[in-house]
Amino acid sequence: MSRLVAYAAALIAALTFAISAVLQQRSAREVPEDESLRPAMVLDLLRRRAWLAGVASMVLAYVLQAVALGFGPVAVVEPIVASELIFAVPIAVHRAGRHPGRREWAGMVSAALGVAIFLIAASPKGGTSEPDVAHWLIGFVPSASLGGALVVFARRTDGPLRAGLLAAAAGLSFGLLSLLTKSALGVLSSSGVVGLVESWHPWALFALGALGFFIGQSGFQAAPLASSLPVMDTIEPISAVVLSGLVLGEQIQLAPIHLVGELLGAAGVVVGLFLLGRSPLVLAIYESTEREKRRDRGRGDRSPAKVQ
Repeated sequence: MSRLVAYAAALIAALTFAISAVLQQRSAREVPEDESLRPAMVLDLLRRRAWLAGVASMVLAYVLQAVALGFGPVAVVEPIVASELIFAVPIAVHRAGRHPGRREWAGMVSAALGVAIFLIAASPKGGTSEPDVAHWLIGFVPSASLGGALVVFARRTDGPLRAGLLAAAAGLSFGLLSLLTKSALGVLSSSGVVGLVESWHPWALFALGALGFFIGQSGFQAAPLASSLPVMDTIEPISAVVLSGLVLGEQIQLAPIHLVGELLGAAGVVVGLFLLGRSPLVLAIYESTEREKRRDRGRGDRSPAKVQ
């Protein structure tokens, strides 16, 4: 029964994350490029109703994800939550009144089957929600180092490469965030609300969540969604599954036949997410033409001055 609750909550969280990403991406793409990776970007976004609605949806999705993590291992919940792009297709069909094509069907089937095959082959189980400091360091130090390097390199680039690098760094942050959420729920269960408030978990959750959110918004702002969200949705579950084993001690099957299934499932998820992440139908619901309109108006306003 607990696994069923985890599956259901994770699926609903994935749908809600998809809605959130639609609203946030449209707003983030309207922010001037020189505000990327700056506090001014967030201040600008705070004035946009669509972005605030996206944040509200994201908070709801995170609560649902936490419910799922309370009933199931990280290695079960994260691959499901990260499949949010599957839900972008029905949203696109509803908004655009179009029908899915071969790319969309192939992406949905590949991602859905990939998640199912991985979960069946891996059969994640076990683990602790309260690891010691040494295990946290094993997870945090390499992830923070790699994430920091990605951000530093991203600052020296622009366009799709910048978006992809920032999305990868955000994906690492969100992968770690799922482990922190699982651990915080364990503290809440064993020590109550007072014990949780007195622990380091709330501060770490806020800091890491804010950091990942800020980096992710900068990735959305840097280029169209095709360059960022597929990368983020791929890195997040991979990092979460790997780190859940290193930090929380969750176990997946490693016998050769199981390993083959896990690799095939993971490959299916990656292929599916990239097919959906580059689908014109899916991207149509994320991309806003408002920025292009403003740019065109700006060019029109400047042209008389040039003539004069």
